[in-house]
Amino acid sequence: MNRLPSKRATVVLHTLANGVRLLAIPMPHVQSASVGVFLRVGSRDETPATNGIGHVLEHMAFKGTATRSVQAINLDAERLGADVNAFTGKDTTGYFMTGLGRHAEHLLRMTADIVLNSTFPDNELQRELEVIRQEAIEYEEDPEDCSSDLLDRAIWGDDPMGMPVIGTIGNIEGFTRNDLVGHVQSRYVAQQTVVAAAGNFDVDAWVALAGELFAAMPASADLSVSRPPEPARYVGQAMARRFTQVSQVFLNIAYPLAPARPEEMSQPRWRLAAALAANLFGGGMSAPLVDTVREQLGLAYTAHSTVDSGDVWANFAVHAVTTPDKLDALVTATGRLLRAQATIIDPVHLERAKNQLTVSRVRAAERTYASMEQAVEELFASGCVTPMAEAIAMIDDIRAEEVRAVFERMLVHPPALAITGKGASVRGARQLAARLVDGAS
Repeated sequence: MNRLPSKRATVVLHTLANGVRLLAIPMPHVQSASVGVFLRVGSRDETPATNGIGHVLEHMAFKGTATRSVQAINLDAERLGADVNAFTGKDTTGYFMTGLGRHAEHLLRMTADIVLNSTFPDNELQRELEVIRQEAIEYEEDPEDCSSDLLDRAIWGDDPMGMPVIGTIGNIEGFTRNDLVGHVQSRYVAQQTVVAAAGNFDVDAWVALAGELFAAMPASADLSVSRPPEPARYVGQAMARRFTQVSQVFLNIAYPLAPARPEEMSQPRWRLAAALAANLFGGGMSAPLVDTVREQLGLAYTAHSTVDSGDVWANFAVHAVTTPDKLDALVTATGRLLRAQATIIDPVHLERAKNQLTVSRVRAAERTYASMEQAVEELFASGCVTPMAEAIAMIDDIRAEEVRAVFERMLVHPPALAITGKGASVRGARQLAARLVDGAS
């Protein structure tokens, strides 16, 4: 059992014989605990014919197991006062519960039952597919949600990474129980699974129980499943969709983030430098993007930048909402500001960004689910968990040149651009992408 030094206690990381990793993060200063099962599988593991099946599985996992009905699953958790949730992403699926620390082993048993023993009853499947279909329609009719999905297509094109996590309505309507069982058997495998907990709980007892519950989880015979995934090829195109019922335009811009050496992608320092770049550029009211387009020019109320990342990929994204008459000026200003960061990093803004990122890490370390999720993300991306004190020291040590290089390297690529809303058009989006480059020169 590997024990990694932490500021408050010891992070426990243990790998079972079948490849399942157990991760325990003691937080003795709280009274609650979060428990989760995370699988390194998501929409990138789908095809056009199966797109959306992972999201359907996430819903159906709660609809009954070999020993519990959907009603029993809900009641068992709520009797303990626990919150229950799940998510499906591009490269990760997670099932988790948060409750009292003294109930951590109960939470683990219930979560394990959902992941390992779901039966996907046909009668529940038909009802849930209609619910998910309604969810997909909501996404289709919301210009902001649509803009995010459109940006994925602009970034990755026809690669599975460019497909919507929720899937297509046609696929959703056609999935069968056999489809779900087959996907679970091929993808819900030991080598891709992390069982995690964070909070105030009996670590030794929890780890022992997790070992018992997941020791028999099947490992995949397909060697390609356990190999590190290849990052999708960046496309970088401009896309648009018009919504006549709204008066604003939703703008998303993205660039791929890549270090000078490919092996740095998995290193915590490089990922922290990328996060600093996003905080520095658009992570607060005084950030250059927000101060310029909102305070000085009055071009948008909403504007910010983030890093959207996974295990082997990362993108720098800018999101803003404006009106059609201000869109051109907003894109031009954004391009100029981006190029300015690739030339020189203001030391005051770097100090601000470092402190913002540090506070974000500290606040996450005070919440059980945030601590657990962050640790699992790091484990999938880097194969290790960075203790908070080490991460904070690393943030403080990152030089302006490292942050400037993040901007310089990403700007050699054409931008991926997605606009939705009033007057949006593909031709206009392409012109804006060209204006973004022109405005940045």
